[in-house]
Amino acid sequence: MKASLCFLISILNFNFFGMDYYIEANGKTNCKDDFPSGLSFFFEQVGGFEEKSMVMQVEKILKINLSIFQDYDFEGEENSSKHWKNIKTFEKTIDDLLLKIKANPDYYKKVKYNSANPPSYGYSTDKKEMERMKKQQREYEKSPLFGYPADNGYLSSKKFVEELNQLKSILNCYKKHGATKIKLSYY
Repeated sequence: MKASLCFLISILNFNFFGMDYYIEANGKTNCKDDFPSGLSFFFEQVGGFEEKSMVMQVEKILKINLSIFQDYDFEGEENSSKHWKNIKTFEKTIDDLLLKIKANPDYYKKVKYNSANPPSYGYSTDKKEMERMKKQQREYEKSPLFGYPADNGYLSSKKFVEELNQLKSILNCYKKHGATKIKLSYY
């Protein structure tokens, strides 16, 4: 799929369909179980493509595998039981990531971003206006930083670390209530 089409689909999913990560335990709990919204956005890879996404860049910079967060039940698929993972596996990944961030506090400065504003997507019945929008898109796609996400300040503001700790708290609550597995869902 062409990068520009992937970008458009990711923008549409995020903006219009409100797609987010959700987390659930394999047992009844009274834990607050909202997957942190910024973390959801980060793992969705909105605005960045494959190796250019924030999550993939952070993986390379910190030399850590975060693919466990890419295994999720998508909109209640039929075989969603395959997505259940041991809580300890998630905890270890989060702990390892937090340790790597602590050891490399300026890691976020190495992440590349696209500073150009993407053209507005739309449709016009005016042929000249439509051609102008297409031309803007073609020029935007020629940028050497095309495919990299915009800097939303998530990593530099330390919100990333805050939300990783929030996710750890959710996992701890699940464990206290006897849960041993979690499943991520995306819809």
